[in-house]
Amino acid sequence: MSFSRFDRFDDLNDSKYEWRIRVRAQAIWKGITRESKEFRGFNIIFIDDTNCRIHAYIAAQLAPKYQHLKEGQIYILQNFSVKYYNGDETSRAIRSDKHIYFTQDTNLTEDTDGGLEIEAQSFDLFLLSDVEKLKKDNRFLIDVVGVLEDGPQKISYKKDEVEKHNVKFTITDGRTSVNVTFFNEFGDSFMTAMNQKLEPPVIIVIAFAKINEWNDEVCLTNYPATRFYLNSTHPSVKELKRREKDSGFYIIDLDDEDEFEIPLISIKELLMLKEDYVQKEVQCKVTVKKIDQKMSWYYKLCTGCEKEFDFHDENNQCSKCKKIIPYPDRRFRLYTLCSDSSGTVPIVLQNEEVMKLCGKTVYDLEVDENQVGDGDKFPPILKELEKKMYNITICLTEDNVKKGSNVYNASKISDPEEMSATHSPFFKSSVELQPTEMSSGPLTSNNSPPTGNSSNKTRARKINEALDCELPKHTPLARKKNVKLENAVTKVRAEEKRKYKMSTNRYESLRNVCKGRTDWKIKVRVIREWRGRSVTGEVFKNYNMLLLDAKNCRMQAFVPAFLNDKMQKMFTTGKIYAVTNFQVKDLTSEDKWRSVNMDRQILFTNQTKAREIQENEVFIQKNMFDFFELQELAKLAEQNLYLADVVGVVIKRDRIRDVKSRNGKDQLQVRMKITDGKTKINVIFWDTLAEEFQNAIDTQNLEYPLILIVSSGKVGKWKEEIDISNFSPTFFYINYPHHSVLHLRKMAQQGKFANENFIPQTKKVVQMFTVNEIRNLSEEYIDEEVICQVTIKDVQEIPKWYYSVCTSCYKQSAMVDGNDFCSKCNRIIPYPDKRFGICVLASDNTGSLEIVMMDRPIRTILAKRVYQLEEEYNKQYPTILKTLQGGDYTMKLMISKENIENKEELFLATDIFRGFKFEEPSVHEETLIKATEQSMGEQSGSTYQLDNMSELKY
Repeated sequence: MSFSRFDRFDDLNDSKYEWRIRVRAQAIWKGITRESKEFRGFNIIFIDDTNCRIHAYIAAQLAPKYQHLKEGQIYILQNFSVKYYNGDETSRAIRSDKHIYFTQDTNLTEDTDGGLEIEAQSFDLFLLSDVEKLKKDNRFLIDVVGVLEDGPQKISYKKDEVEKHNVKFTITDGRTSVNVTFFNEFGDSFMTAMNQKLEPPVIIVIAFAKINEWNDEVCLTNYPATRFYLNSTHPSVKELKRREKDSGFYIIDLDDEDEFEIPLISIKELLMLKEDYVQKEVQCKVTVKKIDQKMSWYYKLCTGCEKEFDFHDENNQCSKCKKIIPYPDRRFRLYTLCSDSSGTVPIVLQNEEVMKLCGKTVYDLEVDENQVGDGDKFPPILKELEKKMYNITICLTEDNVKKGSNVYNASKISDPEEMSATHSPFFKSSVELQPTEMSSGPLTSNNSPPTGNSSNKTRARKINEALDCELPKHTPLARKKNVKLENAVTKVRAEEKRKYKMSTNRYESLRNVCKGRTDWKIKVRVIREWRGRSVTGEVFKNYNMLLLDAKNCRMQAFVPAFLNDKMQKMFTTGKIYAVTNFQVKDLTSEDKWRSVNMDRQILFTNQTKAREIQENEVFIQKNMFDFFELQELAKLAEQNLYLADVVGVVIKRDRIRDVKSRNGKDQLQVRMKITDGKTKINVIFWDTLAEEFQNAIDTQNLEYPLILIVSSGKVGKWKEEIDISNFSPTFFYINYPHHSVLHLRKMAQQGKFANENFIPQTKKVVQMFTVNEIRNLSEEYIDEEVICQVTIKDVQEIPKWYYSVCTSCYKQSAMVDGNDFCSKCNRIIPYPDKRFGICVLASDNTGSLEIVMMDRPIRTILAKRVYQLEEEYNKQYPTILKTLQGGDYTMKLMISKENIENKEELFLATDIFRGFKFEEPSVHEETLIKATEQSMGEQSGSTYQLDNMSELKY
């Protein structure tokens, strides 16, 4: 045994040449000048057995001796020079302050004796969030690791008349995402590596990447030294793979609002505040002595623009939107008298704070017989707010401090506090308030740290400069003199700091966000998601969300294709989120068919962050609609800028049917007619939405008459009749718990629709027949279901006992060139769903039938899926299917047109159970109509919501 014969990287210095090290070559690249393309020599990154790295350089005149160098090979290196960087170098691969310089006497040989293990790769990994911070530091390249968020895209372009290309993709560590661009041959090698069979998720380590900035977004690009490693065995990759499986991988912690101190003052001091408190906040601890019950406890607003209506205006005509609002938004507004020991002032409590205190909306109180009911009484639950102490935050207006108005608006209110003998936070003798004093020091309008005197003179770095490898720490704002009241009643932060915090931490309403900033913060509920489609029906990978905030403002948000997977994990429809770091785009006249009446939309980027908020933290309604009067839809039929929300009672309805469009295309259609008591319009759902609507009708025990909300529908006109059809954002709601639905149902119960032709027809009871009777059914049973009780005599044994279906549209796929191909979606289905499909011979004492049993009936009996039987029987024919033979079953059969007209002997079973014990099904009433002319609408990928979603059976 002997000690190590090799020097460590840490011990290397410029005092001698007789060094001897054992190293692995991690990366080797040629140094070539940018302009002349002159070869300058070889660059190498060496790793030693301590996992340290060092950069080595071989000059061009020595390079011929080292043409045999290979990445990954272990070498013994002796007799070389060690040099220190002078500090002016740029794009250095590693952050060591020294490097190796080959000389004429340097000896490099492959290691044959072995020794301590040297890792295959060594990295100096940075957080992806550090990339933004390092964009101005061009001294070093960077190592990062991340999960590929989207498939790489190859883009071709011309530069200086030369064909070039690059590959773009995005990586994330769950909290930060960064764009990556690999150029030309390096991009080709990445695409080749991606074509290998890689176990997902694909995790990439990028070593020695260059940080660039393009269009105000930071990205990583390749440099001659750059290397990438896919699904490496490095510990960082294993850790990231473990984290990626966690449900909270994309849960991002936002910086919560900093608690800045708001002055707590008495009412007497509130009345003495001067002009320097315009638009500032103060707190008062007061008792709500009285709520004015003679004033209306709510007010009405336009659902489109939030313009307040005259309370006594029954027409609800919005002068700004130029339309009648059938169901205006209603919000709380309570006029109160509040007191402490120093005085009394009127304070107006606004909607959000009243909802927080009583846990109800205006509509909740209106329909509650114990609160309002059909009368105009003041709700008792609001009277309960009296005689209680609250901490109320008041936002002072110009009228308050300049024009002498003593009516104040509450911006925030605490939960009620216990009242003591004296309910004032101050001594009974309050000190007179003096004018406020402001700091005379320099103001800081942002969080940039103070700097020294600047100069544009270039200075070289000193050789003896210590190169700090850590990220620069943020320099705090300079301390400034506090704003204070001279009587020392309260402590107030410096005005500059307070302004800064309010501007950066405040959560804005959607109506206030606009172009020009990306650091907006909003609290919103995701109420809907949808994807657009191409003219050929192809579903886009990018998608849209509809967001709703606490002020009932809706705005569309767009998610680009490369962020699809990430945002799907970050956001769930129906939940509330705090969201920050996004762009806002102004819509133009070219942006047609907008889902909401808004001139802007949000664009999510890879810097967008979100954190889920619990329901008890903020009150945001489950949904919101901007309804049009049905009689006003004729105006919308002449434009293509906006979609519309409507609500009405369904008075006539067809079942789903196959139709040919005006372009000769086969489509599915559901038609119906709705009314609001004054006007009737046609509603037409096409294709996917038609199927979803029919499925909802067939599977739900719904209250009649049906009341339908169509949100973001496309208004059109066909043969002078107004109709509304589905477009990509369209969503429908049946008997939804909304005040408009309750209003229409009450109208129906009170006979307000007496003139409407409600024709309830009893749906045909599913009848039981013998086999012989089924063979001789008349045409009235086409597309109807019947029941029979039979014994299965034989199960046909064929190799293909299942079929494949598309996982997008659920239509049967076909094999094309060895791949499952969906003609409807026009794509290969890499992992199709597999469903049962077998043929049996069944009989009773009157005869026999050939019956096709599809997936659901077989799963009902066997309680297994196709893939389970494939595993059990090694993809051979599963003999368990033969166990169906000899059993007694009650089956439901669908009678087709071919069965009746062409005497087709093959019948389709839609449901089954063992045995002959049968209970008569319950009957629901429907309203049916004669079909009218069709109206074209875009195929939609929308979904629907019912009042009892949990009861759906698929």
